[in-house]
Amino acid sequence: MITQLTQKKNFYPLQRLVTIVLVLILCAACSEAPLPIQQLPSFLPGIKEQADFAMSVKPSVNEGEYEIEGTTNLPDDSPIAVAAIRYLRPEQQSFVKVSPEATYSILDYQEAEVKDGKWQITLNLWKVALDGEFKEEWQLGESELGLELEPEPEVTFLATLDPTTQFSEIERQLDRQGIKLARSVIRTTPDGDSYVQASEVMTIDLPTGKTTPPVQTPDDLNGGWGPRYLLIPEPPIIYKLEKPKEHRTNEPFAPEEFL
Repeated sequence: MITQLTQKKNFYPLQRLVTIVLVLILCAACSEAPLPIQQLPSFLPGIKEQADFAMSVKPSVNEGEYEIEGTTNLPDDSPIAVAAIRYLRPEQQSFVKVSPEATYSILDYQEAEVKDGKWQITLNLWKVALDGEFKEEWQLGESELGLELEPEPEVTFLATLDPTTQFSEIERQLDRQGIKLARSVIRTTPDGDSYVQASEVMTIDLPTGKTTPPVQTPDDLNGGWGPRYLLIPEPPIIYKLEKPKEHRTNEPFAPEEFL
């Protein structure tokens, strides 16, 4: 009996020591690797769901077209602006001074809306020149503007959440719906303005090949103004007008009609 009491007496300090060590390990693990908010119970007060905003790009079956799909937990009907841009480097022999920091071409731009946690859109990066050759947007006016540009091999696809609304207003709208924007989807301009954006970069070759030349429209002439510099002749008068020889009324002349 005495031996058993002695063993139990010695066991209690050891048990407390093991418990303290386990608590310290758990505390250290929690401080070094906090659980994502998505793994925390949703019934805890003050806990908001992190905004999910991701995109993927793949070539379409049609040449020059790319399908962009996105997944998100943002509310339905949230507007998404999707663009494809290619950065350009001005060549040394170009006589037009171009800033290399901001030289890029928007190849295509479309808008999509969130439906059931998904959004998708198709961008067409190829345009048809007047001679029927496939070109990118910046190639169509390169010679007219006197530019000689060297394109980067990659195309950057950008998906921006509601670019026409202030970032603070977007935060307030999402906060009312229990959604918190993660830092990984927030971008900042050089001026300090914030916005929500996802991006993906893909190596894409320049267009090749030809097709049927497009029919010219007024937008293709005079820088998009059409033939406005030409005087349009007035239509001919189909009715023969004759001046009456006699006054066709017996009403006396008004004083204003006399000299």
